[in-house]
Amino acid sequence: MILGNACFFAALMLVALMAGLFFSFSVAVTPGLKQLDDKSYLQAMQKINKAILNPVFLLCFIGAPLFLIGTTVVRFFEDHFLFMWMLVIALVYMGGVFMVTMLCNVPLNNYLEQQQPGMLDPEAAKAVRTRFERSWNRYNHIRTLFSILACGMLICIGIF
Repeated sequence: MILGNACFFAALMLVALMAGLFFSFSVAVTPGLKQLDDKSYLQAMQKINKAILNPVFLLCFIGAPLFLIGTTVVRFFEDHFLFMWMLVIALVYMGGVFMVTMLCNVPLNNYLEQQQPGMLDPEAAKAVRTRFERSWNRYNHIRTLFSILACGMLICIGIF
């Protein structure tokens, strides 16, 4: 039971941190960046995409699904009811956050990284931004919703 509770607490904390990060982007960072001109926006997002690839972010980003899976496995042996809930939560998070990030946001980030905003004429910068911004924000909103849902479900089963 101690191992299950420790894994659960770690999963909850990491999922909450990721939900907060995605939420912050949705409600503050992207609206702020939206006000920049095209070249400045592209350069800012390139810098953000580089800065976020740091050990603390990677620990949270990789740790959340690992601790969700670990908690699910431990609960399989401890409590069938909690196992079922953890399985649902892990699937919600893995599908709506981890997979969306890896299959949607990361390829867009890679596309953006290949661009040289300072070398683009205004029309080309606008085209790159248009291709990147709307899709990236939509996928971030999806990650935000699914991470908040997973966090809320973890809180509910932690309380009850």
